Amino acid sequence: MATTALIHAEDRIRYVSSVYQRVLKLDRDVSADDDFFALGGTSLTAMEVIDLIEAEQGRRLPVRNFYQATVVRELAGELTPAADSTGGA
Repeated sequence: MATTALIHAEDRIRYVSSVYQRVLKLDRDVSADDDFFALGGTSLTAMEVIDLIEAEQGRRLPVRNFYQATVVRELAGELTPAADSTGGA
């Protein structure tokens, strides 16, 4: 079960920023325009991001979707309620 609804774009952006910050153990704020790999992310930490989103939000983000949307704002768009129905298929 999802811990939050993440309906509003600002909430999704804050959430993805928080996930990047926690997974990458960053001491600085992550902005909406930051790219995961530019922040020091790797393919292994990308899987941690995907797993954390699934654990906290109750939905599995397809790996392909993550790699096509590594900027915070882009990945936040993948977490819209409408994105659930497309599933990245």
